[in-house]
Amino acid sequence: MRKASVILPLAILAFGSVVVNSQESPSPNTYTQSVRREVLASGYPTQDQKQILELVRYTIAPRTKLPTHIHPGMQIERVEAGTLTYTVVQGEAKVTKANGTQLILQKGKTIQLTVGDSLVEPAGMVHYGENLTNKPIILLSASLFDANQPKSILINPENR
Repeated sequence: MRKASVILPLAILAFGSVVVNSQESPSPNTYTQSVRREVLASGYPTQDQKQILELVRYTIAPRTKLPTHIHPGMQIERVEAGTLTYTVVQGEAKVTKANGTQLILQKGKTIQLTVGDSLVEPAGMVHYGENLTNKPIILLSASLFDANQPKSILINPENR
């Protein structure tokens, strides 16, 4: 029995860094095993601690499709390695390419984001990303989220 009491906390620590906190997910899925979320810095910008500001490094495994989701606040990201195929399902995102070109990615549009490209995701914008390559993607992300919400909330795209 002692061995189980040590293993369970270790398993919680190992999977505690996953990007999705789905309230309806009854079992583990490949998404939580294919994305690593490392918090590099975090803090509360106000004393009431209703929002959390975080700097995060995401590593997305090769051949991974992220589920359709939203965030409970604004998130900005920059591609540090790899190529992210990014799709807006509902709403719009602001993209800045590495050469400085800016564009608004509208509902239903997909773009390839490569090293140096950045992205602004407003709260509640429905989207997903894919790694269609054989190499990992590394994203640096800054977010200002509602501290009492999951970092990502899965959305059923048929309901949108």
